[in-house]
Amino acid sequence: MKKIIFAAFCASILPLFAESLYFDGKTDKNPVLYQVGEPMVFTIALRDKDAENEIAKGHRITWTRLGDDGRTEKGNAVSDQPLIITTKSEKPGFVWIKVNILDENGNPRKGIYENFTGGAGAEVNKLQADSLPDDFKTFWDAEIQKLHSTPYTKKITEIASRDPAVKVLKFELSTFPGDRPATGYILYPVDAAKKSLPMLVNFTGYGFHKTNIPYSAGKKQLVVEVTRQGEEPDREPEYYKNLQTVEMKGYCFRNNNDKHKNDFYGMYMRGQRAMQYAESLDLWNGKDITTSGGSMGAAQSIAAAALNPKVTRCTAFIPWVADLAGKAKFKRLGGWAPEYTETLRYFDTANLASRVKCPAEITIGLGDYICPPSGQMILFRNLGGKKTLKIRQNMGHGRCLQPNPYEVIFNEEIR
Repeated sequence: MKKIIFAAFCASILPLFAESLYFDGKTDKNPVLYQVGEPMVFTIALRDKDAENEIAKGHRITWTRLGDDGRTEKGNAVSDQPLIITTKSEKPGFVWIKVNILDENGNPRKGIYENFTGGAGAEVNKLQADSLPDDFKTFWDAEIQKLHSTPYTKKITEIASRDPAVKVLKFELSTFPGDRPATGYILYPVDAAKKSLPMLVNFTGYGFHKTNIPYSAGKKQLVVEVTRQGEEPDREPEYYKNLQTVEMKGYCFRNNNDKHKNDFYGMYMRGQRAMQYAESLDLWNGKDITTSGGSMGAAQSIAAAALNPKVTRCTAFIPWVADLAGKAKFKRLGGWAPEYTETLRYFDTANLASRVKCPAEITIGLGDYICPPSGQMILFRNLGGKKTLKIRQNMGHGRCLQPNPYEVIFNEEIR
């Protein structure tokens, strides 16, 4: 590892606490620079924001230590002073620390900020990764060529905009015969000149509901907001409930032994079609394309940059399905994801990262075990261009759980 900046990061928008208690926590050194066998010392305090962030006393707390090394440790304490947990890992990988407040019945309290989820890593640059399929490059090159050579139909409808400065178009673009179309919104300033706008292609995380219209982003750029499943973006709740329980039931967890029928293939092709259309618009400046998203949207952002060499910047917040082999082959802690298959090697976000050559910024949480940090580290290592990795302590899947989360920033390669 080369140059590293370690800083305390204050979120630009602090969480609105439903309760006054919260945990903060840190390690005795940069949390991803431990050596195998080196003691990791966590200091975790329960604080009360209504008492000027002083230590909250008199609460029973419980903690659990898990890890990629397979070890589990547990303990109990009282919150009168900071909790000190000392552990280590005897193999490259991450340790996961969870802390909860107990209620009067001895059960973990349910307040969203009344828990700590964080961790630390040992020799994370040595994490063993799955290999790429032998035909990984030729497969994807052929699929993109096939998509671009398949004529498509388009349905573009202008819809009412709540912001008079932003024009909003709803789009539907065919992909392959019989497959779901690419759908979503395109936004741009109403007074934009030709060839003046950079493009932002945004992808949404897992779920079944209406697609957001990002009016503020559309004030300064050409925004392409892509749906998840090629669904209509603005229907009634019953429509999305049917998608979830019938038409798209088991989305991304089905057909994962077929390269063309699995849901990731459809998502990634729809993203490419949406970009292909947007590139034809005369408002685009012809040079700047940023892809962006969180969770499943982050996986799509990375895939979009991997499969389109015109992308000039990729941002991904807690990217999903990175290193599916981590649990299956290497016995690391797994996340919430489909089971590993040989087919999914082509769609694994960590593998697709190897095709991303543009600058990329990745943000992850050390307590995120929807998208475990081991896979995120391998993904980052595989990126082929200039890259930045932001690692946040006490962050689960997308939410910082303390007012001033500690953030480690890597500005150079992890080798």
